[in-house]
Amino acid sequence: MNEYSVFVSHSSEDKIEYVKDLVEEIKSLGVSVFYDEDVITWGDNLKEKIDFGLQSCQLAVIIISPSYFGREWTEYELKILLERQDTENCKLILPILYKTSKEEFVKHYPSLKNILFKHAKSQSKKDLALDLKKELDKKMLKKAG
Repeated sequence: MNEYSVFVSHSSEDKIEYVKDLVEEIKSLGVSVFYDEDVITWGDNLKEKIDFGLQSCQLAVIIISPSYFGREWTEYELKILLERQDTENCKLILPILYKTSKEEFVKHYPSLKNILFKHAKSQSKKDLALDLKKELDKKMLKKAG
């Protein structure tokens, strides 16, 4: 099994309108992405596949939208990522707010209130992908050094 540089946590409702194009932009930069549609196939053990992606990623992009809140898999993914971020004491979670406000984000996830986020509406998907690549490069340099 491969290690993934980036895990993308999202609601399936946001896939067609936003997530799919963002993932394509990230992959176009040569970044390996754990994206459910690409990685999980018919007959796979869903939890096993997701757990591997959550444990092997260097960074996780969390696309927070109204449809992200309260869903079984998104809540599970975020819980595991928060535990990992706390245990490893390093930056792991990169939230993008999509069709939601900072207030809604913090109301649902108070433990993330001090984490800097990006707004989907204020940057193109290409620029978000480039920013993600920069964060990944910084993390890999730090790890190597």
